[in-house]
Formats: sequence, structure tokens, C-alpha cells
Amino acid sequence: MDPGTTAGPRFSDELFAIVGEESFHDPMFDALRKKTISRQGVKLWTLQAALVVRHFTRFISAIHSNCPHRDAQQLLAENLWEEHGQGAVSRDHYSLVRRLARSLGATDQEIDGTRPLPETADYIDHCLKITRDLSFVESMTAIAVGIEVFMPAFFGVLAGSLRSNDGLTEHDVEYLNVHVTEDEVHSRRAIELIETYADNDAIRENARRALREMLRVKRRFAEAIFRRCSDAA
Repeated sequence: MDPGTTAGPRFSDELFAIVGEESFHDPMFDALRKKTISRQGVKLWTLQAALVVRHFTRFISAIHSNCPHRDAQQLLAENLWEEHGQGAVSRDHYSLVRRLARSLGATDQEIDGTRPLPETADYIDHCLKITRDLSFVESMTAIAVGIEVFMPAFFGVLAGSLRSNDGLTEHDVEYLNVHVTEDEVHSRRAIELIETYADNDAIRENARRALREMLRVKRRFAEAIFRRCSDAA
């Protein structure tokens, strides 16, 4: 008998089923595809997103510090190095998202002075809390499945919209393009690690709970930003 035919269901299938149960569709995605969001609205989205990007390295570092497994540490270290532009300051992801904001008309003073919406602050605080306080399997599940797995499709649509509708260049949208490729790889490798180390019922249940909580917080964040962007002239 082919041993592959006897394999049981994968834990990742359960995680993606949870994503399906939450059934959240970011309204910004459709607005970009239908061209119903203004350039000013996209700029406001970018300014709020930049606040999250500024803290994203802290999320990865916190997971790494709680991770006892060398192979998972390696992935997290690679992810962190990529977030920092592999040592090139101009390609640091926070530098890239600032470049995107400037291409949409934001000044450095405006970027630095942007205050988070309450939902943006809650989202950042939630990510910091789970990555610091939960096990690496729980926090990796929340970040990789709850956030990164969605990025390639969303950022690909946003990059295409900005190039075709707003005249931005590949250089302007580099922040978006790097995530189309990098996040697909990160999430795939992270899911493989989750499959390996979510090796008992208690860990798996905690990971499910962490994913559900992340999806709900992210939904409030996305809906709040969209409301703000939709109101922009």
C-alpha cells in the first residue's frame, strides 16, 4: 500500500478551515479592483500600514526569542533579515513603505506625525502581546496564517492598481512587490514548521484560538482603515 494514502488530515487544513469560517474579505481589495478608492484614500491606508510595518520586526524578534527549535529560528532570522533589507538601509521594509507613502503625496513630516487609529493601535498591541507571551507555535500560526498568507494577493492587486491608475513606478511600489514573493515563501515554510511542532492536542487548540483572535483583531483594523480611506476625497 502506498504510505501516502494512509496519511491523516493535516493540521494546516484545520487552520485554513478557521480562516474560511471567519469569512472576512477586506473591502479594500474590492475597492482597488473596482477603482472606487481615491489616491488620497490609498495614501491614508499607507500611512496607517506604515505604523504596523515599523513594529513588524519586533513581532518577528519576539517569536524568535520564544522559539526553542533551530530550524524555526532559521526561518525567523531570515524573515527578520529581509525585513531589514538584508543590510541595505534603503531596502529596509520601513524605508520602502515610507517611499510608497511619499509617492502618493505624503511628506516625511506627515508620515512621522501620523497617529494610529484606535483599531491600528489595538492591532499592533495585539501582535506584540501574542508574539511576546504565547508559545512560538501559537504566535507563528497567528502571524503566518492570520496575516502573511493573505499578503501576496492583496499587495499584488494594490501594486497593480497604483501602477495602472495612479502612474506609480516599480520603484515606488517596491514595498508591495517584495511581499508578493517573500510572504508566500515565509507562510509556506512556517506552515510546514507548525505541522511539525503542533504535536499535541493542547498546542493545536491554543494555535486555533490564537488564529481566531488574530483574524478578529485584523478584521476590525482593516474595516476601520477602509472607513477612513472611503471618506477621503
